[in-house]
Amino acid sequence: MYLTARWFPGHLTPIDRDECLELLERNEVGRVAFSDSEGPLIMPVNHVMVGERIVFRTAPHTAIADHVGAGPMSYQVDEFDSFSSAGWSVLARGSAEFVDGVWLTAHDLRPEPWADGQRTLFVSITPTEITGRRVVPV
Repeated sequence: MYLTARWFPGHLTPIDRDECLELLERNEVGRVAFSDSEGPLIMPVNHVMVGERIVFRTAPHTAIADHVGAGPMSYQVDEFDSFSSAGWSVLARGSAEFVDGVWLTAHDLRPEPWADGQRTLFVSITPTEITGRRVVPV
């Protein structure tokens, strides 16, 4: 016997900016996205919020580190329930820059990666646009 997701029709409703920021704050894992010479890349990272800035860690000489300052980045968090076909998604788009870990300590925040390895660089995405939408069953 297969256990499959049930499909319930739903509709999309927008999420306002304040709730988008709250959802970014409540969730510590998301995906950073950008394009390099080979095309789009999307990678999961752990983040913290400092005001409206999304901050995460990366290692030197990685695709993420090499792209900081080279073009726009996006960041997405989401949550979905396959059984009820409900969920939400928040997308932040903006520019990224390296920030000093001392700056984060002053805010009493430090993103802690789940994966092992030396991630000594702190990256901050300052969103120029934050949008969200929710799938609501009807």
